[in-house]
Amino acid sequence: MKNRLLFTLLLILSAGILFGNLYTDAYNYTFKIAKYYGVNDERAKVIAQTVAEEYEKFPQVPYQIFVAVIVSESGFKNLYGDSGHAVGYCQLHESATDYVALFFPEIKHILSKISHDDLIKFPALQIRIAYRYLYLIMKNITNYNIIKALNFWNNSDKYYLRVFDTLVFIDSIAMKN
Repeated sequence: MKNRLLFTLLLILSAGILFGNLYTDAYNYTFKIAKYYGVNDERAKVIAQTVAEEYEKFPQVPYQIFVAVIVSESGFKNLYGDSGHAVGYCQLHESATDYVALFFPEIKHILSKISHDDLIKFPALQIRIAYRYLYLIMKNITNYNIIKALNFWNNSDKYYLRVFDTLVFIDSIAMKN
């Protein structure tokens, strides 16, 4: 099962790298999935643009996997979770935002002006922080092992299975015209 999931993931990523424009592919994929989950056009554009921008900066994090994380965490709903400790589309905890702020001064500057709870009002910032958090986990903690990075994200040994199952589902949606 694990090998089949990895093969599917590699196939998806290879197709995107060989045949597409990084920004456009990430934007279109994200927008289509956001719309499938009922996000209005304006918000879907903001999310898709932010994912595409972050993917251009950090292509080590496949946008398809990141979108699968959003679906796994919130189903594209901008909400509070984990008894109010997690915020937004990616269910960010304050420790995650603090970690990202250590490496990105522009994020630290913005976060110094708003409370963690107020992140709910800033979907692009949430996406930017979450994308960079996954990137930093991969780079600094798991040596670019996506399975370990996803498990670290959720503090679970099997979270990657949830994300990969979600990825297979949403990828079939994104492939439809």
